[in-house]
Amino acid sequence: MKNRKNNYIYYWQLLFLAVVILFGSACQEEQMEPPVITGVINYEASPNDTAVTTIQTGQWVVLLGQNLSTVTQVNFGSVPATINTALFADGSLVVQLPDIPFESVPADELNIVTAISEGGMATFNINIIGDPLIAHVRSGEAAPNDTVVNVLYPGDEINIVGYNLKDATEIAFQGIAADLSKVVYTDTSAIVQVPADLSGSNALLANTITYTTDIGATSFSIRIVGPPVILNISLEVPFEGDMVHLFGFNFTAIQSLTFAGTEITDYQVEDESVLSFVSPALAQSGPVEITTLAGSFTTVFNVNDIAYINSGGVGILANMEWGDYFGWGWGNGDVNIYASDPNSGWPSYNSDYGVGYGAMYLVYKSAPLEAGEDGYLDGWGGNQILINDGGGQWVPTENLDDSGDNWALKFEMNVTKPWSGGTLCFRTASASNYIARYEPWKVSATKSVAVTTDGWQTISIPLSAFRLNDGEGDSISKVSDLLNADSGKTYMRVYLHNYRTSTTENFEAAFDNFRVVRR
Repeated sequence: MKNRKNNYIYYWQLLFLAVVILFGSACQEEQMEPPVITGVINYEASPNDTAVTTIQTGQWVVLLGQNLSTVTQVNFGSVPATINTALFADGSLVVQLPDIPFESVPADELNIVTAISEGGMATFNINIIGDPLIAHVRSGEAAPNDTVVNVLYPGDEINIVGYNLKDATEIAFQGIAADLSKVVYTDTSAIVQVPADLSGSNALLANTITYTTDIGATSFSIRIVGPPVILNISLEVPFEGDMVHLFGFNFTAIQSLTFAGTEITDYQVEDESVLSFVSPALAQSGPVEITTLAGSFTTVFNVNDIAYINSGGVGILANMEWGDYFGWGWGNGDVNIYASDPNSGWPSYNSDYGVGYGAMYLVYKSAPLEAGEDGYLDGWGGNQILINDGGGQWVPTENLDDSGDNWALKFEMNVTKPWSGGTLCFRTASASNYIARYEPWKVSATKSVAVTTDGWQTISIPLSAFRLNDGEGDSISKVSDLLNADSGKTYMRVYLHNYRTSTTENFEAAFDNFRVVRR
């Protein structure tokens, strides 16, 4: 009986063992195999679907290997990519590289592709690149003198440190290109010499390194002590005795200064960035030219160009003189024309503003505005200045595709009464969704200061300042965005808008010489 019982127990033990073995075998068959990556190729039709050893952000690629159909996540340099499983197969996987913040990815993870599934994880090493990025600049000297630098001088040898810097197509300092034949590259840097002569620097790129590769471009702000750069001029059409201020950089060791062809020898300089002088009598128009021991700079536009402004031409929108370029649309709002001559009769003379830049100028007034109120009206009426309702030619037709940074809306303005609120807005008829804002009284979102001008001042507004979303959104991409794209013509409305939550004070100012010129 005992033997029969033992046999019975052995029978059930063997049966249980068989079930365990069978179940375990079935589980092993259902277990997912880990992915394997064996290579990367271009995601293009044959014969361009070739193997690659370098890939870049935004590029579509095919990962080759095994067990890839069950992959749920793909990382490039530890950054997850957006995946579409419809593009997956067991032996291949199509995916687009994500944007990668190279500066925040650990160096040992940067050039690794990772594929993850329930069965495991696969990695593959490949060179991953993107747009160039400059982190900082070091001296080009050997250690320990290769310290980080914050100021550059002409002729300096420097080490630009960052990411994706190899094989630059241009390295420029204030727009002046360096000699690429002498550049030495490492994995994370480029050793380059600052050009010895930075004369002719681009004022829009002052104190800026621009770095370009076949992949993209970047810019880096750093002080560059070189030739002078003029960014702005307080008054471009001064009368004799008017104070003129030049704003810019590197106004030091000055050898010569001319303003509209007239030499200026008596001037004051503050912090190497503001140069001031009393204007002499000027006999002609011409650029501003300044030469220092480090180089020279010449404006791309003329000053004292009043003869051209008053005679008219391309870019002259409203000179307030009788004739084809008078430019003011009559009868809208509290806007009136005044004469420069006290004995003119009509238009009358306004002693608050005195003499303008020809026979006449405008004065625009606004009563206090409630929060959100303005003088704009899409048509006749409203409290606004209507400029050239016939449609003025802003730029030559061949320049319609230029960047808005290359051109500026300019006018002379005289503010004798304190102005502490209310934004002066500019809006063209061809693109009323773009607005440029002028608010010199604004210190911050919560602070303002009342401003006046010391007589007439030249106001310069880059066309790139025309932006969406009440003038605070995206800028225009090209000049024609503001104009009739075929002719380069349009008219413009100038009005006051209260973007603040409190009521504004009265506003009053004189205007003359609306024009568009190169920057």
